[in-house]
Amino acid sequence: MLKLAIFVLLFLPACFVMGRAALVLLYGRRRQREFAWEDGILTGGLLVIGLAEGAHLGALLRGQSVSVASEYLFVLSAVAFVGSLAVWCIVYFRTKKETKKGLKDGQGDATGPCGRIPRNEKVLQGILLVIFLLQLAGLLFRTRVYPDYDLTLETVVTFLKEDRLYGSNPMTGFPYAQGIPSRLKILCLPTLYSVICRWTGCSEELLVYHVIPGLVLSFAYLAYASLGRALFPEQGFQRRLFLVFAAILFWVGDSMYGLEGFGLLHGGFQGTAIRGAVLMPWLFGLCLRRGWKLALGVIAAEACVVWTLYGAGMGAFTVCCYALLLLCGRRFFGRREETK
Repeated sequence: MLKLAIFVLLFLPACFVMGRAALVLLYGRRRQREFAWEDGILTGGLLVIGLAEGAHLGALLRGQSVSVASEYLFVLSAVAFVGSLAVWCIVYFRTKKETKKGLKDGQGDATGPCGRIPRNEKVLQGILLVIFLLQLAGLLFRTRVYPDYDLTLETVVTFLKEDRLYGSNPMTGFPYAQGIPSRLKILCLPTLYSVICRWTGCSEELLVYHVIPGLVLSFAYLAYASLGRALFPEQGFQRRLFLVFAAILFWVGDSMYGLEGFGLLHGGFQGTAIRGAVLMPWLFGLCLRRGWKLALGVIAAEACVVWTLYGAGMGAFTVCCYALLLLCGRRFFGRREETK
């Protein structure tokens, strides 16, 4: 349990470090400041999915074990984290050098002191925090789950028992009679969960049904916070009110199977829940801010976590539709302005 607690406490900060470094590499040192801290953690989450996919495919294509996949992921994660720290150091020293040069030339920082958060926004923050903690406690201490038509836990148990990726059918215990679909081989979540169990010594049921849904819930709030910044960039009260409404909708959607709130609060370990509650809201915000490079990463992450065509491709469809509407809008309004 100690290893699991350390892993959970270090996961979000590690995602933030890697995510901010990735934003610097993608958008440059100056434009990456347009992205908030929520985007940094979410970008780090994309990197985790990418690293897990690399370790998964590296072990699967070579017919190697879960233990080897665990070693692959450890090495990839260490390299990514050390590289991110190096990027941070380079950015820090360059910024410090430019700041000294600006002060020497008489170009001080023109930004004023930060204002205090208004009382009404503090009230909304408190309400949001209470709702989040209640939902998180419900995920961590619940005694009933709804794993109908989902084999994630059984797949993880089979991986760890056999120390092999897709060696046998988790429902029957026998080898796959007709082989494994290629689309199934791409999915990295069962391998990622198995590796975390190996690292922390956590039981499969505790990790899949309690710990992972708690992390996914946290990322869902970060995704909606990022979307709120895109919708209300200069309106703090509206952003917080938007998050409170989103939190309430999570609970309202908890009442019926198939809704996004139900999937998040009862099946956060599933790839469809990650897509619906984390990837898609964040993708909407990225489209509004023209973050096309990160949008491509979201599309790739969706392909790595969603099984079959049940939701896979929604990210690409959303980006294409938004780009088409943007192009049509420019042409239409551009012609109207020319006629005036």
